[in-house]
Amino acid sequence: MAGVVVCPTSLREFTAEVLVKVGMPAEDAALVADTLVTADVRGVSSHGIVRLPFYVNKMKLGGTKARPQIQVIQEGPSSALVNGGNGMGQVVASYAMNLAIKKAKETGVALVGVRASEHFGAAAYYAMMAARQDMIGIAWSNGPPVMAPWGGRVAAIGNQPLAIAAPTKGQPMVLDMAMSVVSGGKVRLAAKTGQKIPKDWIVNKYGRASEDPNDLPEGALLPLGYKGYGLAVMGEVLCSVMTGAGILSEVLNWLFNPTKATNTGHVMAAVDIAHYISVDDFKDRMDQMRNELVNCPKAEGVDRIYVPGEIESELETVRRKGFAVSEAVFRDLQQLAAEYDVKIDFVID
Repeated sequence: MAGVVVCPTSLREFTAEVLVKVGMPAEDAALVADTLVTADVRGVSSHGIVRLPFYVNKMKLGGTKARPQIQVIQEGPSSALVNGGNGMGQVVASYAMNLAIKKAKETGVALVGVRASEHFGAAAYYAMMAARQDMIGIAWSNGPPVMAPWGGRVAAIGNQPLAIAAPTKGQPMVLDMAMSVVSGGKVRLAAKTGQKIPKDWIVNKYGRASEDPNDLPEGALLPLGYKGYGLAVMGEVLCSVMTGAGILSEVLNWLFNPTKATNTGHVMAAVDIAHYISVDDFKDRMDQMRNELVNCPKAEGVDRIYVPGEIESELETVRRKGFAVSEAVFRDLQQLAAEYDVKIDFVID
């Protein structure tokens, strides 16, 4: 493996210690650390430890509260509206999903809206929280304008990450996607590592296709066709119009406004399968569905057909023993270690 190979368990401990030094409660710090390292372990490095310096800087400068006052401001048997108090999105989103799970156990289905949150990282993490409770989980978030609308040439809407997870006899089946061709995190990771990107990922500030990831801040991500754009708009309806979070340009870009709250919105939903059919029957039927899909005749040049989340689950089996971070990311971690006097003991020789 190229780069610096790290131990996930030790990296979680390092990350949590840094976050505590910034002011987070230990429990919240451990949660955020787990979301970041889990993303890396699952091969979604664009939403992994590479984000830590940005989160730390935003808390240090006051744009994100290390100890937010999270409040339920409206509630029903199967619904709630949460004010995240401008806390870390991972903490707020987990609170909201736990509340949705609790309500779904009683009512069958629950949806919790969130306002006054921040960037929440990888959406799959929260959907999988429900899947591990034998529920179907849905996590959706709006974000700052980083994507051009279908037919547009400048950023006007967030790429609205969405995750849906369902339990199986093994690892959950998980769809985790943005409504753009790729996530902004993948473009920024390419910039961090000095790589070019495909021409259909972004446009520059002139609305022209670009292979240079450094053009993104003044340019825009491209939507996943008109369908991706349509889903992004409806995500805005659920995550911001309905919740009271910022709408479109009201949501500040957390990367470039570290001193200010972004007022990001989410929705977290949970469906308790046992209210419909037995969980065992559901998982048998999930197997039936998967087997029919993966055994479909393959197109020329295709070795294998996957279902959503299968690649990440298989990567997790390997990468939980250790994975590589780039030299650039490792240097960022070294800087955090020096600034907050935290020992680096996560490198595998």
